[in-house]
Amino acid sequence: MSENETSGTNAVLGAIENVKKNVQANVKNVKSTVETLVHDVNVSQLKSQVKNLVKEAQKDFAKLVDRDIASAKKKFAAEKSGLEKEIKKQTLMAKKFIAVQKKEITALQTKLEKLVASKKKSPAKKKATKKVAVKKVTKKVAKKK
Repeated sequence: MSENETSGTNAVLGAIENVKKNVQANVKNVKSTVETLVHDVNVSQLKSQVKNLVKEAQKDFAKLVDRDIASAKKKFAAEKSGLEKEIKKQTLMAKKFIAVQKKEITALQTKLEKLVASKKKSPAKKKATKKVAVKKVTKKVAKKK
């Protein structure tokens, strides 16, 4: 191998060693940070904090759901009252229509009864008909020989 190649390889190996040392130092630093946090903060305190956070989140979620349900109930109530008004309106219109039709039917019935009564009271006039003489036509059937 030439001198350039060995010096280049040594430089690469040296760089790798430096990276390895830096990584080990960073791992030791993270480990010491975690250990100090664990010693500073008790695990039971962490559990209680997490429980409190979960309870607060549940309360907030329940409030949102309750508010949404309340608004949905208001909308349904408004729709219900609107539908009831429309049903009453349509019912009144139908009743008025039926009343008008009943009046027309009774008026026609009375007119019809008057016409029938007047026809029965007046004697029926017979038209004078002339008798027309009807000629009887007989067919003659030829006999076959």
